[in-house]
Amino acid sequence: MKKQFCLLLLLCLIAGLNAVAQNTKPYFIKLQDGQVVQARKIQLKSPLFKSNYFLLDDSLRYSPAMISVFQNEDGYYARVEPGNSSEAFAKRILEGPRIEKFYTSRTTYDNYGYSPYGYGYGYGMPRTSRKRIYYFSKDGGPLYHFNQENLEQALSDNAASLTLLQKYRRERIIGTGVTIVGAGLMALGVANSQRTADGSVNLSPVLYAGAGVLGAQLVFNLFQKDKLTQAVQVYNYQVKQ
Repeated sequence: MKKQFCLLLLLCLIAGLNAVAQNTKPYFIKLQDGQVVQARKIQLKSPLFKSNYFLLDDSLRYSPAMISVFQNEDGYYARVEPGNSSEAFAKRILEGPRIEKFYTSRTTYDNYGYSPYGYGYGYGMPRTSRKRIYYFSKDGGPLYHFNQENLEQALSDNAASLTLLQKYRRERIIGTGVTIVGAGLMALGVANSQRTADGSVNLSPVLYAGAGVLGAQLVFNLFQKDKLTQAVQVYNYQVKQ
């Protein structure tokens, strides 16, 4: 009898926990006026020939222009600019406690020229590509571009983070100088290259030297650690301590 009672109690406990889990709403949107609306499912809909909208629990609709931040199964997003498109929001990829990093993707168009017969006609069709743009926020504030100048202001109260930012500045200056030297050598090499009597081109050794300098700089950049993100991580780590 006692065992049956314990089993019944355990089943009731499990049923209660399942009910609580089903009623939990793990996602939310935060409106521009500060109101928070929770939901079990949040989707950004983009119907053809109609305005985008957020759909909560398959019933409630909200215009993206009304929303400042939201979190769904894909992650946490914050508004980076006005508008109703998905690109108006940036996804968080590095969480606080104080500095958070975000990114959004932008579509860029290349070779989109003008002609009397219309854009792109005769100049090749436009090519599109996606580019990531990074941002950060401090203490839940507005988003700023993730660059050295903005980070120096935000992390100015942490000496270790500032040291990493100063190293980044020096390496960027050196890298720019090396690139200029390499490009200059290649240009000089092209100017000094000569065409032989049989029609072939005798390339100047200076051209190879310039290509080597640029190649070495490229390899160095590939293996270079992201000191901007390191500065943020150091800042957040020391806050936790």
